[in-house]
Amino acid sequence: MYSNLESDERKRDEVVSCLYWSLMQNWNIPRSIQDCYGFTEDYRLFHRLEEMSPDEYRQKRLTGEVPDSLEVDARLTHRAEALFERLCPRPPADYLDKLNGELERLGWIAASPDTVHDIIHISPSFLVKYGIDKNASAAERSCQAEKAYRELDVRFVRMTGRRPYADEFFSSLRRETEKAAKENRPKQVHRTILRNPPSKGRKMSF
Repeated sequence: MYSNLESDERKRDEVVSCLYWSLMQNWNIPRSIQDCYGFTEDYRLFHRLEEMSPDEYRQKRLTGEVPDSLEVDARLTHRAEALFERLCPRPPADYLDKLNGELERLGWIAASPDTVHDIIHISPSFLVKYGIDKNASAAERSCQAEKAYRELDVRFVRMTGRRPYADEFFSSLRRETEKAAKENRPKQVHRTILRNPPSKGRKMSF
């Protein structure tokens, strides 16, 4: 039904609209579109996990019977975003604003890895979406955030035509880190070495 969108603008617009509202407002994607683009299995799994009681979900996670619901959600989101951006190469401003907010948060984590523990601004689903392990070392979290930032930055260049930000941002970040390290480095204390004056030997008389 949706296999030839390039030649059917009405169907293409329908798919784009459904994906947009799914990504922006968490609306369900119609079953026909799920089937066409291979979302059905993950959608069914995600809703099954959502319908479980917290205790049942926790128990089945402990026994390995079900996957992490956040990982399933992230997988669906990645695929929906990729399809949406392919069918709508110049997305609406509010979609770009949403992703720009995510880009900024990735920058915060890269610069200050402990930001992952800020539960007000950084949600567990955000960390899973971008492959950031809050239990990893600070250096690893920073690297994970940088990788995700660079990948999202490439998407922005493609969607908006703007120049890339990543190289400039991370070069500036490294300069600031090096500067701070120099400023915090203990200064070498130059001690004045006191030497005993040469002893005046008694002159020998001849």
